[in-house]
Parts: sequence; structure tokens; C-alpha cells
Amino acid sequence: MSRKLIGIFVCMLLIANIIPVMVMAGDEENPEIIDELSDTGLYTLDINSVWFYEKLNDPEYLFISMKIENLNEKISAVFSVTWFYNNIKYVSGLDISFYREKVFRSGLYQRATHRQWLSMPECEGTYDVDSNIITWKILKENIGNPQKDSVLTKTRASAVLGFPLNLLLFLFVDYRDFAPSVVTEYGKDYIINY
Repeated sequence: MSRKLIGIFVCMLLIANIIPVMVMAGDEENPEIIDELSDTGLYTLDINSVWFYEKLNDPEYLFISMKIENLNEKISAVFSVTWFYNNIKYVSGLDISFYREKVFRSGLYQRATHRQWLSMPECEGTYDVDSNIITWKILKENIGNPQKDSVLTKTRASAVLGFPLNLLLFLFVDYRDFAPSVVTEYGKDYIINY
């Protein structure tokens, strides 16, 4: 009888340790950031969710995916995701425009001003209008080189009109979307797996 109890206890310990590891990595069903839908006047900027993940066969990269209600290549916009690692703020961003090529970038947030943005490291990425998902493939050495079990905190996302449409803000028309919607709130932390 005591052997059965010990066996059950050991199984429960194993399950209790495996389940948290399985839910650490985000995916479309379990995103780190969830946003209200229809909280901006433009569906092309309406953030649905954002999730962080890694791949076992690409351990030197961090992937971030952002789902938008209706991606559209014919509108100028800036999509970004920010987070903190070791109390330093990082950003991944994509500035799209109908008159220039898409360039995915990621690095220190302090370099996110226009001129510095152009010298921020480029990264790989996809802009899939069929799935309405933008994905960044970020070299970890460009974002502080987080190691296994490092924690990315204060996750947030934004989608704003790009130039020249951002001039509408001067007319008091605000189409920006932030996720989470409340400025003082953040999404879930992400724990580095590899």
C-alpha cells in the first residue's frame, strides 16, 4: 500500500513540474498579450494578440508573432512589441509603407527614434495577410542575449499609422491601438526556454 502511495506521489510531482514547462511558451491559443477587439477605428491596426516563442532547432532566435484583425499592405503603419530584460527595454518593430520595402528590426528601445531606428539591427520576419499575422525572428544576441530561464517582463504592443497618415493625429483623429489597452498594464512574462 505504501509503495502505491509513493508511486502516486512521485507521479504527481512529475506532472506538477512538467505542466508549468509546457505553458511557459506562448502560442496563438495562449498568447502573452491579449487585446480588446474593435478598440480602434481601423481594423488594419486592431491588435488581437501577441505571443513569444522559441524553436528547439533555432535556439539562438526569439520569435514574436502579432495577430491583427485585418492586415493590409496598402496602408502605412508601424507595428511594435516591447519588453524588458534585465531592466533594459527592447523593441521589435516593422514600419510598412506602400512606397518602400518592409524592414523588420529589433534591439534596444532607446534606438527606436527615427534616425537611430535605421541603424537598429535588422531581423528576419514575415507579414502574412492571409493569416493576419506578423512574425519577427530575432537574433537573441541583439536583445541582450537572454539565456535559458531568463524572464522577459512588461510585454506590450502597439500599432499606429505611419507617415503621412499619422498626420491625422494633428486633426484629433486617433487610430492607434495599444495592447493591453490600459497604459499601466502589461501582458504576461515570457520565460526563455533555450
